[in-house]
Amino acid sequence: MSINLTTEQQAVIQRAIQSGLVRSVDEFIDSAIGALANRSGEFDKAKARLAGERIRELRKGVRLDLKGMPILELAHVGHKY
Repeated sequence: MSINLTTEQQAVIQRAIQSGLVRSVDEFIDSAIGALANRSGEFDKAKARLAGERIRELRKGVRLDLKGMPILELAHVGHKY
């Protein structure tokens, strides 16, 4: 299938990629199809899978070492009471 995009459509896709909203043209198209399909209640599992993949990608290399500190205490670090 061939798809011809307008200049504005191409610019929208490029901005989405540059902003990190999507990683590629294929991901943009998958997201758009998922959004349309979701209106009719279809592809919810596919959308959830894509969201999970994106979250896992964003979390790569992220480590949280609390060294025994409770999360509640960490949330107040640096606050002035």
